[in-house]
Amino acid sequence: MAKNDVILLDGIIDDRIEVKLPSDRRDEAFEYLAFEQILKDYDLSSEEILHGSVDGRNDGGIDGFFILVNGHMLIDLENFTWPRSGAQLEIWIITCKHHDTFKQAALDNLAASISELFDFSVDNENLKSDYSEDILLCRENFKFAYRKLSSKMNNFTINFSYASRGDTNNIGESIISRSKQIESISKDSFGNVNVSFNFHGCTELVDLYRKVPNFSLELPVSEVLTSGERYILLANLVDYFNFVTDDNKLRRYLFDSNVRDFMGLNRVNEDIKATLEDENSPDFWWLNNGVTILATSASLIGKTIQLNDIQIVNGLQTTESIYRYFKSRNNISDNRSVLIKVIVSQDDNVRDTIIRATNNQTDVEISSLHATDKIQRDIEDVLERHDFYYERRKNYYANLGHSKNTIITPLYLAAGYINLILKSPHKASILKSRFMRSEKSYDMVFSDNIPLLVWPKIALVLKLTDETLEELRPIKKGANEKFLKRWRHITSLITIAKLLNKFDFKANDLINMDTAKITKEEIKKTFVFMNETIPDLLDINQSNTKRLYLALCEKAATKFNIQNINILDKINEFQAKGPSKNKKIEVSVELVSQINDLLPKQPWKPGIHKNIIKEVKCTHNQYFSAVDKLIDDGLRNKQVDGVVYDQDGNVISFDEDRVDSNTLELKNT
Repeated sequence: MAKNDVILLDGIIDDRIEVKLPSDRRDEAFEYLAFEQILKDYDLSSEEILHGSVDGRNDGGIDGFFILVNGHMLIDLENFTWPRSGAQLEIWIITCKHHDTFKQAALDNLAASISELFDFSVDNENLKSDYSEDILLCRENFKFAYRKLSSKMNNFTINFSYASRGDTNNIGESIISRSKQIESISKDSFGNVNVSFNFHGCTELVDLYRKVPNFSLELPVSEVLTSGERYILLANLVDYFNFVTDDNKLRRYLFDSNVRDFMGLNRVNEDIKATLEDENSPDFWWLNNGVTILATSASLIGKTIQLNDIQIVNGLQTTESIYRYFKSRNNISDNRSVLIKVIVSQDDNVRDTIIRATNNQTDVEISSLHATDKIQRDIEDVLERHDFYYERRKNYYANLGHSKNTIITPLYLAAGYINLILKSPHKASILKSRFMRSEKSYDMVFSDNIPLLVWPKIALVLKLTDETLEELRPIKKGANEKFLKRWRHITSLITIAKLLNKFDFKANDLINMDTAKITKEEIKKTFVFMNETIPDLLDINQSNTKRLYLALCEKAATKFNIQNINILDKINEFQAKGPSKNKKIEVSVELVSQINDLLPKQPWKPGIHKNIIKEVKCTHNQYFSAVDKLIDDGLRNKQVDGVVYDQDGNVISFDEDRVDSNTLELKNT
C-alpha cells in the first residue's frame, strides 16, 4: 500500500461526511463507500445500496448482503422480472470495518454465521444463533432465488469481501486461512458454485473510487453509411465486445435508458446464441436487428468513430448475448459483424422519443417507459430550477457528481406526494416501484393536472425532514435509511398539518406556504412530540404502522388543535397495486372481523373463500374487499399462487402441497 493511500481514503470519507452520504457518521460513510465501490460494475442506485446494508445488532458479521440476478438487484420477490432461462445468480456478502488493519475476529464471526445461514435445510426459527430480521429476510430471499432459478441457472457465484482501511499486503496468515475456510464452507453448502474472497484495503478502495463511468468511447468500424448526424455502422463482434466491456465486465451504466432487462434465453435470445455459436452461419448482422446508440456528438476519424454521452437505447438482448458468448470463450476471435445505428441529438425531447420508439417495438410493459413521459421531463425541469436534480434516468445526476442531498428519485418524490397530498403516510412508507405498473396508480400521482410547483415544495419538505431526522436518529448500529423511511412521512405530514392548522390541505396550500416556516426546529418539535406521546415508539413492530400513524395524527390534532383529522379516514386511499380482479366495495368492521376470525393461518388452501362466504352470508366482492382490508391493515398477508408475501414483497411461507419447493412455482397438475 502506498503510504498516503489511507490519507486519500480518509479525505474521501471526509467529503462524504460533509454532504451526509449517507450520513455524517464516519463508520457509515466508510461502509457506504465500500459497498458503492466494490459493487461499482452493477451501477446500483443509492436505494439499492442502502437496501443491501444489513449492518446492526445480530448481523452475524455481515454488513452488506446483495443478491443479483443477471446483474440486477433482487429486492421485491413478488414483482421481480425473473429470467426464463440462462440465469446468473450472484451473492455478495461484505464485511466492513473502519479499522486500519484486517482483524481475524471479523472473519471468525462470519465463518460461524455462514455455516448455518447457508444450510437451507434448517428453518430460520431453528437456527442456533440469533440473527437480525434483515439478515433472516436476506437469507429467505437468497433461498427463494436459489430455488426458483435452480433449473434455469447457468452460473452461480458467491463473492465475499472484507473491506477496511488496512494494507492488503500485510494480512496475517491466520486471516488468509480463515478466508479460505469461508470459501470451503460455501463450496460444501452448494454444488457447482464459484466462490471468491477478496480483501479491499485503502489502495483498492481508492483505485475503485478513481474509476469513473466512461460515456465517451471509441469504436472501430469496418463499414459506415452516414447522413448528417446519423450513422449506420458495421463493427466487428470482438470490437463491439471490447466497446461495451471494461476489464472484461459489461458497462451496465451504458444501458440506463434501455428499459428491458436481459430476459435470459427466450426464443429470440436462443436464436442469437445459436447464431453466435455457429461459426458457419451467415454473417451475424444479416440475422440480427443490431443495436441503436444515442450520443450527443460523434466524429468519424478513419475507421474509428468517437461517441460522447453514449446511451445504448436498443439492443440489450443482442449485447448481453454477445458479451456472454465471448466471456465463455478462451480465444476471442471472430470475423463477423454487428449492425449499429448511431443517432446524434442533444435535444432531450428527441432523445426520449427515440427511446420510447425503439423500446416499443417488442413486448415491453408500458410502465417501463414512463421515464420518457412529458410529465417526467417537466418535473425534472421544475426541480432543477429549485436546485434539485430528478433522476428519472437511473444514476444520471449521480454520475455527473451531484450531491445525494440534491438528488430526487421518482419513487422518493411519489411517496412524498402520496403522503402529503393524498394523506396516506402508511402507503408512502412502503411504496415500491411496482406502483408504476398500474396506470391508475401512476396517473393518480404523476398527473398533468397537478400544479408543477408542488413538486419542489414536496422535495424541500422531504429533504429537510431527512436532514433533521438524521440528527435525531438513535446512535445504534444499523439505524440508517430504514429509520428514515419509517419516520420521514408521518413526521413531515404532522409538521405541515400543524403549520397550516389543518390536515386537509391541498397542493396549492403547500405551494403558497411560506417556506421560511418549514424549519428543522418545527420538525424536531414534531418528532419529540411523537416520542413523548407514545412510549417505546421506535421499537413498535412495523406491521402496526398504519394504525400507529393514525393514532399519532389523532393525538397531534388534539395537542395542536389541527382541524379536519377526519380526512385521513375519508380519503380514497392510494393503492400501490395493479387492478384487482374484484371490484372493491365498502365493508363493515363487523364483517371484516368475522372473516378474520374464520380465516385459518396462511397459506390458505384453494376454495377456502367459498366456505367462509357461505357461513357469513356475504357476497364474493364483500369477502375479497374484507380480505384486502385485512392485508392493508397488516393483519393478513398477500398470497399469490400459494406463496405468502409480507408488505415488502418478501416470501414468508408457501403451500408445500401446491408449490414446488425447488422453484416455488405451482406444481404441474
